[in-house]
Amino acid sequence: MELARLDISYAPTQETAFFVLLTVVVALSAFNTGNNLLYLIFAILISVIVASGIVSESMLRGLTVGLRFPEHIHAGQAAVLEVSVANQKYLVPSMSLTVGVRLSQKAGPRTTAQAAAKRWWPWGGKPQNKPQDRPRVEAAKLDNLVHFVIVGPRARVRQTIEHRFPARGQYNITGFTVTTKFPFGFLQKTRRFAASGTIVVYPAVDAAVSVPKALSEALGARETNRRGLGADLYAIRQYRDGDRRRDIDWKATAKTRRLMVRDRLREDERRVTVRFDPRPARDLSDAELAAFETGVTQAASLLNRLVKSGVLVRLVTPEAATEFGNTPRHLHDMLRILAVVEPRREVSATGSAPNLPTREPAPEVVFAWNGLPAGGPVLARISFDDLRPADDLKPENKVKKEA
Repeated sequence: MELARLDISYAPTQETAFFVLLTVVVALSAFNTGNNLLYLIFAILISVIVASGIVSESMLRGLTVGLRFPEHIHAGQAAVLEVSVANQKYLVPSMSLTVGVRLSQKAGPRTTAQAAAKRWWPWGGKPQNKPQDRPRVEAAKLDNLVHFVIVGPRARVRQTIEHRFPARGQYNITGFTVTTKFPFGFLQKTRRFAASGTIVVYPAVDAAVSVPKALSEALGARETNRRGLGADLYAIRQYRDGDRRRDIDWKATAKTRRLMVRDRLREDERRVTVRFDPRPARDLSDAELAAFETGVTQAASLLNRLVKSGVLVRLVTPEAATEFGNTPRHLHDMLRILAVVEPRREVSATGSAPNLPTREPAPEVVFAWNGLPAGGPVLARISFDDLRPADDLKPENKVKKEA
């Protein structure tokens, strides 16, 4: 039977308590007085409760739920989500539906155990977490994502909303919830739908991030004596098949009455390696975790700035690494790595960075808790300890932590 397959939970409302109290009062009055009119009212109240349960459950039958989201999402930025509900019933519409999404965070920033226990166990029970384990931060408030007034029979309706994910990470979609109080609001019924999917939220990117001075000087354009796509003139020659039309020198063409083109000097390729080492040498406090998130944001912003400047960049972590590149797709690949990076002492069993070529060593920018041996010239070292709030670095606060 379909009843056995429906995953529906029930929750009372304020109207439930009032209506039950009214029904009990009418029932006691009818039994004490034997008044037929009170018996009739009591029967009507009971039938209303039964009819409300049947109608509200029929609203949740024959539904399918869908969610569409952008491929690239940054923390703190508005993402356009499209939620759709299809009613497969032939005659009966579904009314007053509230759709939510159930998420579980697989990777990303963490919070304290107490805050996570309140957020992730709404149906009772106690999380069995070890004291040293830090549960995941709340994925997002997606319980009441959108509300549909009516979904007609054999119809599909959609709503587009903007949502901001508060933190980076990888969020796994475990299912949907559809809630209704129709018709009288006596009970709030919630049906759960199984679903699967993954939302990767990139770190926030600050477009105004500054490039370290040493790195900026090292990335200055260096021209060679070879033909290329630089800015300065190399030579003027006659046009050949395959030359770009925008390189045509019209003044020289007018003088020689032949189609002439300009050759430019080639610039050396600018390459930078960004090494990100999240392995701490100690247990981290909440302030240090916040400093680590600041470091992730700065690294993502630096990668975005370098790629948009045309610099060939690669990202190296203890668990993953990329090749050199400066395309938007390459940038998204690096941001995807930073989206799931975590401050843990050891590399996971599944993580292994590929062997990178050692020839042509590129200047490096290092993000780490402590000094990290680098394969090339290190132009800048950014320590997560230096990104902690100023109050956390005061001597009296250090004494309190030691105590």
